[in-house]
Amino acid sequence: MQRHLVFEAAGISHPGMVRDTNEDSFAILEPRGLFLVADGMGGRAAGEVASRMAIDTVRDFFDDPESTWPVAVSVGPATVRGSDARYVDQGLPLLVAGIQLANGRIFSAARRDREKRGMGTTFVAALARDGFVAIAHVGDSRVYRLRDHRLEQLTRDHSLVNECIRLGHLLPEQASSFPLQHVITRALGTDEAVEVETRIDAIESGDVLLLCSDGLSGVVPAQDIASILEERLEPGEIAARLVKRANENGGPDNVTCVVVRWRAAPDGAPRR
Repeated sequence: MQRHLVFEAAGISHPGMVRDTNEDSFAILEPRGLFLVADGMGGRAAGEVASRMAIDTVRDFFDDPESTWPVAVSVGPATVRGSDARYVDQGLPLLVAGIQLANGRIFSAARRDREKRGMGTTFVAALARDGFVAIAHVGDSRVYRLRDHRLEQLTRDHSLVNECIRLGHLLPEQASSFPLQHVITRALGTDEAVEVETRIDAIESGDVLLLCSDGLSGVVPAQDIASILEERLEPGEIAARLVKRANENGGPDNVTCVVVRWRAAPDGAPRR
C-alpha cells in the first residue's frame, strides 16, 4: 500500500541581467496543491499585466466558494498515467476553466486599451494531491520532473521551433540556431479562444517538480537543471540556485521557477 505523500514548495522570480522589468508572475497555493507560472509578453508593462491577470484569475477561480467541483466544462483528452486520481481528475476541468477565463479577460483588456494591444502570456499550472498531479499549460513555459536521477520534460512547447521539429522540417540539434526559436504558437490573451493541453501523472516519493519560464529552460542546459534539482537542499535554495545559474549564463530574459518536492508522510500526517 502506497504511503501518503507530503510536499514542500518554493518559488522565485527575477528580472534577469538585461531587462529592466519583470513580466513573469507565479503563485503557490499550498492548501490547494496548486502551483502556477506565467511569462508575459507585450511591452510597455503589458506583459506584466497579462501574466498577473492570468495568475490572479486562476487563483481567485479556485478560491471562489461558489465554485462547484467538478465543473461542467469541455476539456480535451488528458494523457492519464495512473488510476484513482479523483481529486485531480475533478480539479482538472476547474483548472482548465480558470485558464480559459483568464484568456478571455486578457483578450478583452487588450481590445479595450490600445497600449495593451497584443499582450499575452504563457501559462503553466500543476494541481497535486493524493499521489497525483494534473498539469495544464499554454505556450512554452515548462514543467520538468526529476525522478530516480532522470530529468523529464512533462510539457510540450507550443512554439514554432517545436512545431518545425514535430513536422520533420528541423532536427532537434538545430533548434538552438533556429532564427525564430522564441516565437510561440499559443498563448493566453492573443485569441478569443485557447486550447489548453493537459495530462495527469502519478507522483512517487522523492519526485521533484519544476515549473519555469523560458528564461530558465532556454538559458540553463537540462543537465545543469538536473544537477541542481538533485542537490539535497530546501526547495527555496534550489530555486535560488537555478535563477543564479540562469543569470550567470547571461540572464537575457526574466527567469521564474517553482520547485516542489514530495516525500512519504510520517504516520498520522495529513495527506496533500
